[in-house]
Amino acid sequence: MPIHSFFDMPTAAPDTIADVDTRPIFHAALEQARKWHSTLPAARAFCPWPQDLRWQPRDAHPLPAADLMCADPGLVKKAAAPLLAALQAIAPYVEWRHSYTAEEVGQKFLDTFGWFELAGPEGHFRSDQARITVGYWGPGLYYPRHQHPPAELYTIVSGTALFDADGAPPRLLGPGDTRVHAPEQPHAMTTSDQPLLALVFWRGAGLDASPRLSA
Repeated sequence: MPIHSFFDMPTAAPDTIADVDTRPIFHAALEQARKWHSTLPAARAFCPWPQDLRWQPRDAHPLPAADLMCADPGLVKKAAAPLLAALQAIAPYVEWRHSYTAEEVGQKFLDTFGWFELAGPEGHFRSDQARITVGYWGPGLYYPRHQHPPAELYTIVSGTALFDADGAPPRLLGPGDTRVHAPEQPHAMTTSDQPLLALVFWRGAGLDASPRLSA
């Protein structure tokens, strides 16, 4: 690896997000996600931490959820504070996405919802062993019944929401709680007067699939 002196380094401040080297803060966020996974028995049981992770540059795609997640993440416990701070640090630089249209879920939902793939087939870190996403839902949102091929584990970083899945009793989840959804198991979620921030793991076939609303 070449050695650069201080005088080789650029002195001008970056003009745009594209000019910022975000790798350090993305690696810090990934490390905090790994630590979070290691502290949750349900996460360790659900899937091992992927061993094939490699940096995969992706363009930032801002959505309102980025600012909302930073301004109002909801109730958070001390154990999740480092992960929350790391996710907030990368929020302006991630490829935020929507899985649905306004016709499907309403404009209010889209105005206060967003997710990004930290690691996975199309993530900021490439992995074919697991998909690790971050989702933010604003207060008072109903996420309609939906399903997807891979099994899923929600881990709640901050906020609260009522989770409802076919064949399972509804359960109110808060910081540090987890919930597993089986492959193709329809499930829904309703946030309370707080938002919800979750780190979500997928395992199994179809890691690059999109969730679809259930019939």
